[in-house]
Amino acid sequence: MIFKYKEAQERDVGDNMKIKDLYAGKNMPIDFVISKLNGFHGTFINTKSIKYYFIIDGKAKVIINDELYEVEKGDFVLIPINAKHSIEGEVEFAIMCMPSFDINDEQIV
Repeated sequence: MIFKYKEAQERDVGDNMKIKDLYAGKNMPIDFVISKLNGFHGTFINTKSIKYYFIIDGKAKVIINDELYEVEKGDFVLIPINAKHSIEGEVEFAIMCMPSFDINDEQIV
């Protein structure tokens, strides 16, 4: 199957982030979205999914379990299940969650 970026639905996620859903759905083995962030997104813990970020463009600060990482274009980030994490910056990045993201599994810290 092919999922076209140009045809993907875009939605706001908080005040500073937009997401394009390329492959997303509850109870799927993975989901894959492209995000554009301009600012701070928040601090979260996901109790069921591993999250992966691939930085497409820009720079950001990612905090995982109180450890700060500065990331830029081409970097790949792995966020384990139950890790407290946040991201801040002007950045476009791909997000993959395994299993697929479910808002009920995400806690705001």
